[in-house]
Amino acid sequence: MKKLTFSMLMLMAVLTVSCSDSDEENHWAKNGVTKIADYLYEYEAGDYGTEAPAIALTDDGPIQMFGCSAVRNGNFYGRNLDFNINEICEFVVRTKATATRKHASIGVANTCFHNITNDMVKRGLPDSLLNYIPWMTMDGINDAGLVCNINVVNAADTKDCPHDHTNKGAPQIMVMNLVRALLDNCGNIEEAKTFIKNHDIRPIPTTWDGHIMIADPNETVIVEFTGEKGAEVKYTVQDKMIMTNFYNYQFARDGKFPKHACGMERYDILEKNYAGSNSMEGMWNLLRMVRYTQTYDVNVNPFWCSEYYDTPKIPTYDDYEDPLQYWTKEKVLAEAKPQKEVAAYAEYAKTGKYNLEDGLWFTTHNSTYDIAKKIIWVTVREKYDKRYSFQLK
Repeated sequence: MKKLTFSMLMLMAVLTVSCSDSDEENHWAKNGVTKIADYLYEYEAGDYGTEAPAIALTDDGPIQMFGCSAVRNGNFYGRNLDFNINEICEFVVRTKATATRKHASIGVANTCFHNITNDMVKRGLPDSLLNYIPWMTMDGINDAGLVCNINVVNAADTKDCPHDHTNKGAPQIMVMNLVRALLDNCGNIEEAKTFIKNHDIRPIPTTWDGHIMIADPNETVIVEFTGEKGAEVKYTVQDKMIMTNFYNYQFARDGKFPKHACGMERYDILEKNYAGSNSMEGMWNLLRMVRYTQTYDVNVNPFWCSEYYDTPKIPTYDDYEDPLQYWTKEKVLAEAKPQKEVAAYAEYAKTGKYNLEDGLWFTTHNSTYDIAKKIIWVTVREKYDKRYSFQLK
């Protein structure tokens, strides 16, 4: 997933908080934004409207992409947001029900269209950015117990790349903004399906698209916009509800990974350790197992070859019936691009310094949900010694 070009990367309800950080300077509030720690803020959103700001709805704005892993097991739900190493902050967004918003919610937003940094927040954010933040909610839960998140998926595995429209003439919403819309408007999966059916879901304006995992207390589905047969929306239910960065409907249908699968190794780790994720601690630990910087660890077994599928000399899935016969650790690491990134990560791990040109990624945030209690644990930037707890009341 991280193997996007640098230019694409640059394009592209009261809560209780318990913090392990004791630094008093670390905690302050401004314009409704409360600092929890560096790179993590809490924001009680007011009236951000019923439609996303134009930059998140058009093809004109900067687009950045992200990886991700997501799991639902019983009462527990977790996700990792994987993204290029950067200075972008995460926001725990709180909302209240209003006349135009059916449900209160809590979720985690990543501001990848505007690259909101610590310095920007400390200076004070304008209303235009404050209203934008809720629409970049990547995962969340509402007062009805509906929880959902978005991951990206390579649209090249559908006949159209990517899907264009799902319902021409209906109100439009970009798939990136769908998590916010579902949290605000839907109390269960059937309501979420109806909402999606009654809207024209537009793709992320790149060759990558988004798929959504949605869960309520009783059910879980993965929603994908396939581009096949016009604008078909598929809902996938599996014994183990796991979603990384390939089309789950194809995986369920064919019994094998699709051609452009990314995150196969992550999926296998999540599946093999799924039984232990039926608790908050278990789910948090499961997602920790697939933290993204393991991509650069040559001692990880198996080596995460699928994260390098578009390395210049490594054939894509279109070139081989069984590409895993070609994609070996030795062959991937023989190429210059993986060599550079493995070396760059070793330097980053030692010094904390990075260069965007190196294309390094990490897990920018992990969210672990207790659906019944409506609690989230949030970990940012792979700092697993600090875990922050938030509760929707």
